Amino acid sequence: MKNVLRLLFVAVLLLSFASGCQKQSASTGGSSSSSEELTLAKLKDKGTLVIGTAITKPFEFHDPDTNELVGFDVDVANYVAQQLGVKAEFVEMPFASLIPSLETRKVDMTIAAMYIKPEREEVVDFAKPYMETGLVMVVRPDLADKVKTTDDLNGLKVGVKIGATGDALAQDLIAKGVNLERKEYKETLESFADLESGRIDVVLNDYLNTLAYIKDTGSDVVIVKGEDGKVNFLSHVGLGIAVHDGDKELLAKINDILDEMHQNGTYDKLYQKWLGASQ
Repeated sequence: MKNVLRLLFVAVLLLSFASGCQKQSASTGGSSSSSEELTLAKLKDKGTLVIGTAITKPFEFHDPDTNELVGFDVDVANYVAQQLGVKAEFVEMPFASLIPSLETRKVDMTIAAMYIKPEREEVVDFAKPYMETGLVMVVRPDLADKVKTTDDLNGLKVGVKIGATGDALAQDLIAKGVNLERKEYKETLESFADLESGRIDVVLNDYLNTLAYIKDTGSDVVIVKGEDGKVNFLSHVGLGIAVHDGDKELLAKINDILDEMHQNGTYDKLYQKWLGASQ
């Protein structure tokens, strides 16, 4: 009799355990919505394209007179939303938060002068590059003849934007034995202010963003050139719009829209408007 009761008790425990596993599986299954594709039909039903962005002038910044979010990327994103037949809703955040916010579907798309990099392509999907640029070193005039390559960063204070390509490069250089002092910034403008005041010696930044800064502020900071007199690009990459991994229909449509922008002249007009030349 005791053996029978013992067997019944074990059976009840096993049934309870199985039931608990089923409940746990059902409760965690709700998170699968983050992996469901955002189709064009779903997007149109929602009526809004939520766009994650981070301040990177001239791609996105606030107009000093109106405080309105403006810039090359803003115009591109608005054009994309218009062609999709939905309203654009911008969500500003630190650059390092863009991809995590996309992965968790807090936003539907990101555009923020973001470099298309293999490690980023592993977790999100990028549309075709909408612009080509690269990473450069920026110094004060007194260091222009002293800094030509990354080896010359030994003993210097280097400013980087948290989570950006320059930050990754600085960490890589340190790991390889370059004795530089890395200083983090949330925004690029803060690093340029410290560069001009002498608190740091070098800023690792995007080429186009640096050109816009020099043009807008009249700053005398210098983009480092090699011994051949040409800009020393530390990387040469494309800027990309990113969507959640697996949003294939949306990605294909964005690519079509980007092609259309080049074909109908919209892209050239925006490039001239924000960067001062046609491309």
